Amino acid sequence: MEERKLENYQAVAIIVIVMLSHIILNLPNHLINQTGSASILNLLYVFGIVLFICWLVTKFFKLFPNSDLIDICEYAGGKVVRNIYTIALIVYLFTVSAFVIRIFAESLVLIYFPNMDVDMVILIFIIITSIMNILGFKSISRAAVIIFPIIIIAFIFVFISSAPSFMPERALPILGYGVSNTFFIGLNNIFAFSSALVITFLAPYINDGNRMTKISFISIIIYGLSILGGVITMLFVMPSVTDMNNTLAVYILAKRVTLGSFIQSIDAMFILVWIMLIFTYLAIIMHFILVSFKRLVPIKHEISMVYSFSAITFIISMLPKTTSDIDFFESIVYKYASIIFVFLISFTILICGYIKKKRELRKGDFELEEKN
Repeated sequence: MEERKLENYQAVAIIVIVMLSHIILNLPNHLINQTGSASILNLLYVFGIVLFICWLVTKFFKLFPNSDLIDICEYAGGKVVRNIYTIALIVYLFTVSAFVIRIFAESLVLIYFPNMDVDMVILIFIIITSIMNILGFKSISRAAVIIFPIIIIAFIFVFISSAPSFMPERALPILGYGVSNTFFIGLNNIFAFSSALVITFLAPYINDGNRMTKISFISIIIYGLSILGGVITMLFVMPSVTDMNNTLAVYILAKRVTLGSFIQSIDAMFILVWIMLIFTYLAIIMHFILVSFKRLVPIKHEISMVYSFSAITFIISMLPKTTSDIDFFESIVYKYASIIFVFLISFTILICGYIKKKRELRKGDFELEEKN
């Protein structure tokens, strides 16, 4: 079996890459659409709630060393519940990753490759993703470590370069569409952090409760600051951001960046960075789909499964026939499916496992006292 232990920086890189890929594609636009000028306040509010949830999750996982969420699901509800949850997880990962590549491919074709078909661009991404998975998880983690600092620098650079054009008055009124929309209805913006689900499947790769706490908080904070920077930049710089495709909005921000009179436009460099990010993201997700599928069915020939899962991803990515279908997935399906699956179902499973474990430990302590 391939060695799967991760160092702290490797785990952080993997988590942040999975989460950042969604910033590029759709999240800041949807946050701004939901809460308007109160987007910054709403995001800070949601960010605080997510940090609290992160603390709870890492606290719960300390009772389950070397176990992931599927293990805890089996412990809490038995094999039948585990199998149902695993199937739902695989469907969720397949669907989200397929739409991520479809949305990004559509944007690439629109921006740089108008003479290419979207399906060819998707096929190139999937082939490279398959190769990365055939090479193994070590290769994927190394790629993540390389891409991680580059993408962070790119985000910081876009933010700093856009700062002179900021118009802070666009954050007024500070409560946007009202208190209710900002703090109650706007709570569903927690879906922006749903990709943090990957943290719960890295526990066996970390195998240390204290390390997992540290890694989780560092990753969430880096991502939270990144998405906050994205929302601030789009809200303060682009007056019509709510009417744009998010990838195009980020691209336009990058296109505005210049380095004096020598280099007037470096948007192509940013597109290249984002392409590498999506490659790595898809490879990571494919790996966890394989790992999850192994819990259902013993696999002797993993390479053949990589080919099969790549084909499934391609098929799902081609299901949307129109831009309206993609927009519907972004704004409705992804948002509410993520809230239900990640923050309701998965978190409930973890709570049930924690309660059951606590009861067993207390029962064991009580029996030990009785014997003494």
